[in-house]
Amino acid sequence: MPEPKISIVTICYNNAKEIRATIESVINQTYNNIEYIVIDGQSTDNSLDIINEYRDNIARLVSEPDKNLYDAINKGLKQATGDIVGLIHAGDRIFDPEVIQKIADHFNNNDIDIMYGNSILVNARDVPVRVNISPEYKRSLARRGWMPSHQSIYIKRNLLDKTGYYNLDLHPSSDYEFFLRYFYFNKFRIKKLNEFILRFSMGGRSTRNYLNNLRGQKQHIQCWEVNGENPPFYLIPLKLLRKPRQFVIAAIYRLTGRYCNN
Repeated sequence: MPEPKISIVTICYNNAKEIRATIESVINQTYNNIEYIVIDGQSTDNSLDIINEYRDNIARLVSEPDKNLYDAINKGLKQATGDIVGLIHAGDRIFDPEVIQKIADHFNNNDIDIMYGNSILVNARDVPVRVNISPEYKRSLARRGWMPSHQSIYIKRNLLDKTGYYNLDLHPSSDYEFFLRYFYFNKFRIKKLNEFILRFSMGGRSTRNYLNNLRGQKQHIQCWEVNGENPPFYLIPLKLLRKPRQFVIAAIYRLTGRYCNN
């Protein structure tokens, strides 16, 4: 794959205030072979008007009601024709214009099926609130409560038909079950790209979903059970303990003015 086609899916519903920045973070990438797919949940604000301003840069646009955000994500993934697929939700942004080129190089330079990276949560002033620096991949990390941002995950498209899409029955924890299926319950070739992949915003769809997951930690047990295994008893405490470190790293950045990838 000298220049793999990378499909990027954005889901949107009434995100008129944020959608422009999201779209521009994709179309301003230095990498050329991008298939951009936007799935709008039939927004009732002027989100669709803004999206249509960029129609020439969007390979596929769907605007119709969906069951939930994971239903919208699945619609986008099933539209994708790229070699590699990834997500960036409305309100969030790809970290900088070089990211997709780095992702393409990472797949080209390594014999892998899946990659993931680092992410950062920012406030309305673009100041870091939480910084998620992911460790190098080990399958056992899933048993210790680790999970990267699911928008930092890029995956070979052909795995989806074999291994499945997001499980709508497990909303709002569908992203966690998807992670387990691809990072733990199946043995794929996975390697971290030690770069920031995205900036996700407080109040965006991904942040609201994180708050839902925080309230629904018990559902994470079910995410293991549907795959035929009980989680370790220490899973949920360890998952919750990982969050304070992310706030500490963000505080260090605010003091030093410097991002840290390790």
